[in-house]
Amino acid sequence: MSQKSKQPVYTLYGSYASYATAKPRSYLRKKGIPFVERVPGTPRFREYVRKSSDNHRIPQIETPDGQVIQDSMVIFEALEQQFPVPPAYPPGTRQQLVARLFEIFVDVALGRSAWHYRWNYKDDNYDFVGREFGRSFSPYGNDEELTHFGEVIAERMNGFRTTVFDDTPDVWPVFDVIYLDVLGILEEHFRRYPYLFGGLPSIADHMLMGPLFGHLARDPVPSNIMKLKAPRVFRWSEHMNTPEIVSPEHFDFPESYLAEDEVPESTRALLCYCLDNFGAAVVESVKLYNTWAGTQSHKQSGDLLSDKPKDHEPAICQYTAHFRGIAYQRTVASYEIWIIQRVLDWIGGLSDSDKDTCRNLLADTDGAEIFDLKLERRLTRVGTYMAFE
Repeated sequence: MSQKSKQPVYTLYGSYASYATAKPRSYLRKKGIPFVERVPGTPRFREYVRKSSDNHRIPQIETPDGQVIQDSMVIFEALEQQFPVPPAYPPGTRQQLVARLFEIFVDVALGRSAWHYRWNYKDDNYDFVGREFGRSFSPYGNDEELTHFGEVIAERMNGFRTTVFDDTPDVWPVFDVIYLDVLGILEEHFRRYPYLFGGLPSIADHMLMGPLFGHLARDPVPSNIMKLKAPRVFRWSEHMNTPEIVSPEHFDFPESYLAEDEVPESTRALLCYCLDNFGAAVVESVKLYNTWAGTQSHKQSGDLLSDKPKDHEPAICQYTAHFRGIAYQRTVASYEIWIIQRVLDWIGGLSDSDKDTCRNLLADTDGAEIFDLKLERRLTRVGTYMAFE
């Protein structure tokens, strides 16, 4: 028996069709953390994991001692303390600020495009996607059974189309353009660098795996676009699921973050794209959250945001955002506000000199408003439920 096989093993519960599972899966592999992956249809998930977390959502991780952790960001935080090498956060202030900003902006920028390509092209995707979901619940099911489970998920997603996204064909071109724009930036980046900040995968790379692998590199329609328009991005998504740090294409690249806190121009271009097109939406989300939080004086510290049962991460409200003059609906999600709070907390804990570095970088990338964001009431998690701190 090898030494590796004697190490304590973590269990990741998720699905290859899952946007959120793609993030910790690549993290676990690049960190070299011993783990096995199981689908949520397994008895252990139903009988122990889901009951322990009081949450059916994936991904969830069971630690070797039986602790259950739900949510990608919480998983990252817990495992980074246990497995600090190689670090998922770059050491430099500039690099780490950009990486942490992508914790906010990857989902804001690409989440809707990922959803759009999966569900608005259902006729072309569904024979693949539906059975992918089906296998998560019935791994040995025949095609008819898999299609049944897939339809259950599809109906739920179709409900989001009308109640959450107000999704209509006139806004679909917005999400096509975003996808192609981001592919163009990343295709140029991965021509020169293996990862966003050099020779080590950062938390930002793992965040990108949510949309770029969980949906866009696997579902038939967007996968074909990626392979034809941005083959280097597709190759990056493949390599992110291997344990090796050094990729064959970048065999001579040092296995380290770039020296002197350098942020590559192409990584900076991706940040500028996010701030230019979605910075105002993030600022507006915080503004609307603050207004809503001001009406919740009856809620005390530790009270859950929602009074509805099983409403883990409630939506606050909806509003109309714009992308290059085209209006579309955005939701102010309590989870997004919590992620923004994490970034603001990190900035708040820096020295005055490092805060100036962050302020200057955001000013140079037209993101100055992000630095000055304030939350009227802080958020926390009580179990897996969003609550007031």
